[in-house]
Amino acid sequence: QVVLLGSAPDPRIQNDFVNLANQLHSSHSDQARLCLTYDEPLSHLIYAGADFILVPSIFEPCGLTQLTAMRYGSIPVVRKTGGLYDTVFDVDDDKARAEAQGLEPNGFNFDGADGAGVDYALNRAISAWYDGRDWFNLLCKRVMEQDWSWNRPALDYMELYHAAKKY
Repeated sequence: QVVLLGSAPDPRIQNDFVNLANQLHSSHSDQARLCLTYDEPLSHLIYAGADFILVPSIFEPCGLTQLTAMRYGSIPVVRKTGGLYDTVFDVDDDKARAEAQGLEPNGFNFDGADGAGVDYALNRAISAWYDGRDWFNLLCKRVMEQDWSWNRPALDYMELYHAAKKY
């Protein structure tokens, strides 16, 4: 099943999504749902019920979507850009990068802004779900336990401040 929530700022793209929603509703209404609007409460229900959250942003300076999704145990599948790349460490390719941040890999990422990149990451994620359910469930638990609050950066800043005061 697939759920898409959101809207596009470009009217042409939004219109394409409206057409797709109409097609899917008539042919696959029990398997796909496109909600082409902003709806914060609905987004939390989707996070809580989803196995994966796909964020194929072309540009993402920060990215709260993947952080919220992980809090609910939804595994992020993201494009390597901005804050998405800063917070999602690929389970196959980013072990060293995650370890350098004191974290463990927590999702799937991809390069490019085309269907091939999305397919690559989604196929790996879906295969992990089908072929290694115990491992996948541990990954869900791991992402819920990762701390993305300001607690650690605030402590690091305080240490730096006190060290600077000594000089």
